[in-house]
Amino acid sequence: MDSLVSRFLRYAKVHTTSDPDSDSTPSTRRQFDLLSMLAEELEEMGAVKVFLSEEGALYASVPGSGPPIGLIAHVDTSPDAPGENVSPILHEGWDGSPIVLPSGQVVDPADCEDMDRYVGGTIITSDGTTLLGADDKAGVAVIMETARTLLEDRSLPRPDLRLAFTTDEEVGRGVEGFDTDRFGARFAYTVDGSAVGKVDHRTFSAWQAEWTIRGREVHPGYARGTMVNAVRMVSQLVSMVGADRMPEASSGEEGYIYPHSMEATVGCARLKMLLRDFTSEGMEERISQLRAMRDYLEAAFPGSEVELSLEEQYRNPAEVLREDPRPVEYALEGTRRAGLEPVRSSIRGGTDGSRLSYMGVPTVNLPTGGELFHSRREWVAAEGLRLALQTVLQTVFIWGGEGTG
Repeated sequence: MDSLVSRFLRYAKVHTTSDPDSDSTPSTRRQFDLLSMLAEELEEMGAVKVFLSEEGALYASVPGSGPPIGLIAHVDTSPDAPGENVSPILHEGWDGSPIVLPSGQVVDPADCEDMDRYVGGTIITSDGTTLLGADDKAGVAVIMETARTLLEDRSLPRPDLRLAFTTDEEVGRGVEGFDTDRFGARFAYTVDGSAVGKVDHRTFSAWQAEWTIRGREVHPGYARGTMVNAVRMVSQLVSMVGADRMPEASSGEEGYIYPHSMEATVGCARLKMLLRDFTSEGMEERISQLRAMRDYLEAAFPGSEVELSLEEQYRNPAEVLREDPRPVEYALEGTRRAGLEPVRSSIRGGTDGSRLSYMGVPTVNLPTGGELFHSRREWVAAEGLRLALQTVLQTVFIWGGEGTG
């Protein structure tokens, strides 16, 4: 077993699940267990400026020449599936058939985009009672192995490399309190993708809408002309979105409006919606639609009150990356040098880089070689990890002065 795979397995066993209902920073103290381990390993490797903040961000540097370039991964795992007592299993010499885990969960290549690439290789899963944690401990392992490689062989070209490991990415708070000055990178790469070969230069832009609808309660036997039923109003509100504009009907470069959660009584209803789009124009159109729906409901239900609160969550980094295409172009060339056919791709979601790009650090996302994240069927390929490492290294070499010719 090579050091990259063993490193990933070691990190995967550390419980780091984040908690969306926690008000602390980070949301769970257990995330510090892995951060502290990484800080110790970085110091032993010879990295400099190793610093672990109270907010749960670990920074370090690998000195080099050229512009300061960052690598970022998050240590927390999704609360969508259990993340404690992870027991990784190595399925060596995989024959391409569905993998039945001890829990009965089935990892079926038909459900995956790129699993067939690894027939004959080693697929790593959990035992099916927990997620594996490849999102994003695979990225953590790749970055740590990148640092080890560069620190052990000083002859390899490298820029002034800045490393960061964040917490709470899975609950949307990955760069809250992130110190871009301490990080010091001009451009950065999150290593938080899936299929190798992809260079994610676009993500959704994201807004959250929160509705509060106040009706008028009265005994139903005497409701005629008096009752204003907030349950009926919120139900009509959801139907007004239109089935063709919801996630179930969306793919590729299409966005959506997602009725996410709701609680309702006759007197008051609350509804959360998530808005996603790849373009500013598309997002503005969706926001306009919600405002028109609010105005309609208030007019259609006299005596009601309809409040709509809108909050931006993150934006598509492509709009920033257009100003200087080098982070994307160098990643595409690094992918080629790793022996892969590069693909410009978009994430139907967001990363820490989505927000960092608007905090002054334009950021591209690179792959890790795994899929089915946030589930008990999550997997990563040993060879996928190695290809992800080579992609990162080759991209770093280009920034270190090898050029793109």
